Amino acid sequence: MRAVVLVYAGLLVIGALGVIAMGIYSRTGFVIITGAVLLVGAAVFFLALRQGQHSSGNSSDGTHAIKAILTDLTGSARHFGLILTGAGVGAALAMFVLMEISRTQDPTGVPILPAGIFMIGCGLAFLGSIFVVIDAVHFRRTGRPF
Repeated sequence: MRAVVLVYAGLLVIGALGVIAMGIYSRTGFVIITGAVLLVGAAVFFLALRQGQHSSGNSSDGTHAIKAILTDLTGSARHFGLILTGAGVGAALAMFVLMEISRTQDPTGVPILPAGIFMIGCGLAFLGSIFVVIDAVHFRRTGRPF
């Protein structure tokens, strides 16, 4: 399951880079800025998952290590932040694709509902990134999750 989530995180990074490229191509500063927010969220999501992959305590007893990781993540700000970031970036990228498809078919404007969901996704990605970073700083200082 971890490999699937890592592939998802890698696709989020590629998608965020695509949003930035679309903003540069269309010379739209707003799209570049929201793409940068999505890229930061996707990068934090990917790096937090990669960091969690190397922190499995006992490699000889896999079930003990998995149970220890799950109990460490339960109720932590990192777990909540990862959920917010992954879902926020994924929803924002899906709505961006929907908006671009809609714009190519009807170039008169941007559909309001997908644009609203896109902005909510960007906000969730930013908020989740903050939670993940706060938990990482707290964990580095104290040695336990926030």
